[in-house]
Amino acid sequence: MPKALLIHATDPDLQLSEQPEVAFPVLGVTTIASLFPDNWDVSIVDENIMPVNVSAQADLVGISTLTLDAPHAYELADTFRKRKIPVLMGGMHPSSLPHEALKHSDAIVIGEAEGIFEKILADFHKNQLHGIYQGIQVDMASIPRPRLDLLQPKSRKVLQSVQATRGCPHQCDFCSVTPFFGHKYRMRPVSMVVKDIQTMMDTIKTNIIFFVDDNVAGVPGYAKELFKALIPLKIKWGSFASVAMTQDRELMELARDSGCIELFIGFESLEQQNLNMSKKKWVRTDQMEEYVKVFHEYGIIVEAAFIFGHDHDKKDIFAKTVDFVQSTGIQVPVFGIMTPYPATQLRSRLEKEERLLPEAADWRLYDGSHVLFKPTNMSPEELEEGFLWAKKYCCAPRSIFKRMFRAPKENWLTALGLNFSMRSGRMRQIHQRWPKKSKGPLTRPGKG
Repeated sequence: MPKALLIHATDPDLQLSEQPEVAFPVLGVTTIASLFPDNWDVSIVDENIMPVNVSAQADLVGISTLTLDAPHAYELADTFRKRKIPVLMGGMHPSSLPHEALKHSDAIVIGEAEGIFEKILADFHKNQLHGIYQGIQVDMASIPRPRLDLLQPKSRKVLQSVQATRGCPHQCDFCSVTPFFGHKYRMRPVSMVVKDIQTMMDTIKTNIIFFVDDNVAGVPGYAKELFKALIPLKIKWGSFASVAMTQDRELMELARDSGCIELFIGFESLEQQNLNMSKKKWVRTDQMEEYVKVFHEYGIIVEAAFIFGHDHDKKDIFAKTVDFVQSTGIQVPVFGIMTPYPATQLRSRLEKEERLLPEAADWRLYDGSHVLFKPTNMSPEELEEGFLWAKKYCCAPRSIFKRMFRAPKENWLTALGLNFSMRSGRMRQIHQRWPKKSKGPLTRPGKG
């Protein structure tokens, strides 16, 4: 019986400040595992949970990785190939830079593997596994149930991951996800999604679900059908969504009734020029406060993402954003620095304008907290300092509790837990990147 070892590669030396303590069960390698026929012995290692045994016996190794973890993933691949074990790589980074990844592997899958995997295995059995395999965007009804049973129990004890849709019609210039899944929403039959959740609830004994969809309510009609079907399950769930969701009160009501307690929303910027330039002009800064109010009206925790470093950001953007977060009672703010990921329109533009810094060549810095380009209205140092100040201000206990008092009472303990579960990682990053003894205290940035 041939053996396959599938690895979700994450660099153990890199600690993300936004990493929650509860691990998300990964769907990439677990979905690939379900594509192997029954005569294969398949095992999975999620490096968020446990290290890889590079001496493990395998006939085929599959590695999935993001940009941040690519150097580590390449080291793993090189180690297995030295043992004459063929390596297949896929995921966001290899799909973006297949020729780079191919230097460390026998074959690469670009994009979704489901529609091409039968050919990949056929080539493997003929000893002809090599080169680049172009995935196709598959019918969501054909996607098998992920083999979450192959994960370590620790990674699926509290929280379960589900995917209902893929793709997004928007073309935000900084987004690296849309080039992978495409610009068209594809929806999995609601009955299949519900069946997956019911199976998880029966086997794992948890009712907490996270939909990994880029925009769970991107197609309101489908989302309403899904949310109605979730109501009898009595689950609690979160996901990624858009502010456009607030324009449909029926949709918001069904989200609440189906158990939605938290949504990660990309607000991105409080400057309309930045949103327009990023091809996200359908988000309106003059309606930002109203967006938050509507989510709060339905008791939904707002995990709001803001990106610093847009071309129209000045030094007052940090204080302006923090003041908005605190005054509106956004429960969980998430700050990042504009990052030029491979295969994005943003990176192409910055390359053309010759604004990438030498640090942009180091994939290990692609965690959304490093300045990798020359900003237009401030120095790289000022951008980093303002970002770290905003993060420190908002993760201070007094700031957290002030936001909680302005937020709805529903799910406030969960919101509090989310803040404090990430606080230690955030403070560790701040102390490492801005040592007080050598750089002085972080102070509120001025205008400019």
